[in-house]
Amino acid sequence: MLIASFSNAQINLILDTNFGNNGIVSLGPNLGGFLSYHFLNDKIMVQNYDLTDPFLIYSKITMLNSNGSLSTDFGIGGSFLIPTDYNSNNDADFVHSIDSAYLYMISGKRYLYNGTLDTTYGNNGQTQIYPNEIYRKLLPTGKLIIRTVNNIYQYTQSGNLDTTLGVNGSISTNSFLTNYGYQTFNYKQNFVPLLSSNSILEYDGNYSQLRKMNYITGAYDTSFGINGNAQFNNGNSGSIMKFHLLDDYSFINYLFDSNNTSLYLLTRTFSTGLLDYSFGTNGKIDLPLVINGINLLYNQDFTVTQGNYIIPVLDDDFPRKLYLANFTNNGLSTINSQNLLDTGITTQMVNPSDKIFISLKDNYLYLFVNTNYIKRYIILQNYLSTNENELSESINFINPFQNELNLFTSTKVKLVEVFDEQGRLLLRSKDTKLNTTSLLKGIYILKITTATNRVFSKKAIKN
Repeated sequence: MLIASFSNAQINLILDTNFGNNGIVSLGPNLGGFLSYHFLNDKIMVQNYDLTDPFLIYSKITMLNSNGSLSTDFGIGGSFLIPTDYNSNNDADFVHSIDSAYLYMISGKRYLYNGTLDTTYGNNGQTQIYPNEIYRKLLPTGKLIIRTVNNIYQYTQSGNLDTTLGVNGSISTNSFLTNYGYQTFNYKQNFVPLLSSNSILEYDGNYSQLRKMNYITGAYDTSFGINGNAQFNNGNSGSIMKFHLLDDYSFINYLFDSNNTSLYLLTRTFSTGLLDYSFGTNGKIDLPLVINGINLLYNQDFTVTQGNYIIPVLDDDFPRKLYLANFTNNGLSTINSQNLLDTGITTQMVNPSDKIFISLKDNYLYLFVNTNYIKRYIILQNYLSTNENELSESINFINPFQNELNLFTSTKVKLVEVFDEQGRLLLRSKDTKLNTTSLLKGIYILKITTATNRVFSKKAIKN
């Protein structure tokens, strides 16, 4: 027998059966793919095409409570419709930002939570729309910046041009940004994260440039990376699909090879804009095209949690099965001790491009899957901090166990839960001694919640 202690374990995901119907929220019939989603405190806002009309005249915005139920104080019974198109290009209007009272649309409109246009905002509920807009970003101050090819405009909280910026509310940048052809939620949200000191990261996909710009002066930081351009690949011809900004302002990049679009890789860029050559092998992780004998199609979204880089992948059969693959700085890792986690989701999509979104909020991992449902997992454990390791080392048990599982600890335990590898909750106890006679021989995941609400998990085996 071995005495098992809690330490830096691989990531474990458990289906959150308290969310929706056994971990899944279906948004109902007659809805198309996701136009946008946002989290606000314990609420989840989602926007989908409304398929009731074949010409897609409207999209539907829905607000969910934390448990997946409709937030009935939003719109009419939890949702409302808005017009889809907003310009001569028939671009779809989508929510680019939300706060506690308003929804901000890429069309410049602002809606109240009751579903009506806020006519006190701007000019009868709308700010001006500029030619070749690239993105809109709501600042922490409540002000709004609008980026065009070579200008930045700033608007006040009331939707009026902020004449305190530059010349009558606008400044010219010292370099162009050319991504005005990409009118999609995914693109705009991924490529314009805010940094400290009034700075913002901008990715120009046409020229594969990732730069740091001051949105008050319009000047690019030439000390960033190499002559103002961040390094995000190690010499290969890579194009960024998405990057994640980390707490230290470094960022993880998810790229495809421009010379071979079936090849994908991960890299890491320091906050200085220089490539981290200690990441993976020579500064990159080549993502495998086959895992466990399954040919994979990589989705264009990924998420990051404490050194784990989780990517939705599809097999190349039809209909396609959806898996989750996990990578760390050293390459392929595991989820629930598996190289590929089968989500149980099968889709009819032909290709994975921008059809599946993955996101983290608090201790949850969300999958937004075409056409209209959301699946949520509980993240039991990522890597532990030094203090957490010290605490976890005081929680021990005999592994493998038999018909009784005893925790040996001086730490006050609030709750002990036992899950199977599919994420089903089998046992729950407030005691540190569990009767496990009802469990079959096999592998289980033990989740410990302490009195201070720290959560640890460990694989346990019944003999």
